Amino acid sequence: MRDPADRILVVCGSEKTESDYLNGFKRHFKKRTVSLKILEKPGSTVEVVRDAIGVMDRAEGDYDQVWCVVDVDQYQDFDVAIPLARGRGVRLAVSNPCFELWLLLHHDDHTAPIVDYRRLKVLLARHVRPSTGKGVNFDRDYADEALWRGAVERARKLARFGDEHTTNPSTGVWRLALALHGLEVDNNAGSL
Repeated sequence: MRDPADRILVVCGSEKTESDYLNGFKRHFKKRTVSLKILEKPGSTVEVVRDAIGVMDRAEGDYDQVWCVVDVDQYQDFDVAIPLARGRGVRLAVSNPCFELWLLLHHDDHTAPIVDYRRLKVLLARHVRPSTGKGVNFDRDYADEALWRGAVERARKLARFGDEHTTNPSTGVWRLALALHGLEVDNNAGSL
């Protein structure tokens, strides 16, 4: 019998960084029985959710889980995006202010508010060599399992489930990482 959570679609709300990280995670840590498709669909949170719903509808049940990876930094349309996603069973991995917070949490227990992407990049550069453009060198900077497990623990402490869009800093990417690793996701605080 097939594992009930083995086909996952992830729609990323921006280009390069998120998909580089997720493809690296797929190579190193994804549970073998999990099938992962990653799409880049830059746009507002509502646009990303609608894109995910469109792919899901065209796939006619081919995915067990559908996720949208989105940032708060540019968009404030969560009052529409959250109920739209929930109504269609799409899961949100929201980062506030942006996805690079998830990357920083691999290396640092950062809990103070972060103004924006530029400030976050400065904080992240203390731990990893900046990549050219917006890419991620997963193999060099994130391929140690202890790093992502530490990021999960740190991220869990930052915000309650569903509050990521209003809490700075916070990120819900930890739930997606657990799902890709084949672990049950408990939305409440706790340990792995």
